Amino acid sequence: MTVIPVYTEEIYIGPEYLDTFRHVNNTWHVHWMQEVATTHSALNGWDAERYLAEGIGWFVRQHTINYHQQILKGDTIIIDTWVSEMKHVTSVRQYRIRRKSDGVLLATAQTRWGLVNLKTGKPHRISPELLACFQEMGEYLPEDYK
Repeated sequence: MTVIPVYTEEIYIGPEYLDTFRHVNNTWHVHWMQEVATTHSALNGWDAERYLAEGIGWFVRQHTINYHQQILKGDTIIIDTWVSEMKHVTSVRQYRIRRKSDGVLLATAQTRWGLVNLKTGKPHRISPELLACFQEMGEYLPEDYK
């Protein structure tokens, strides 16, 4: 299996994403972060069914989001996600949200995940099989990942 180090998804911003102030509400950022992380994991061989079969799952320990510019109706955004660090029982995942039309950075984010044994609820050590499916890319992507 080939490891996909960076997963990228495009989203068109229609009216369903807008709040009272006619910009994208911050709750969508968290939603998108969850979705792209789940998709990236599945593409690297770890979908929900595999985690359940192994009796483990990732749980959020911390989200950090830095908003640089508003996302507006009609924008197409590009969301990149990658694993910057994975060790012991935790994984740190980075996110970058850019506007497609001009490449302007709209937001950066990070999630610290904890791997948990689903039966005991206690931390579970990351197996070599799981570790092998993700490439640690560091906090910032190289220039060729624009």
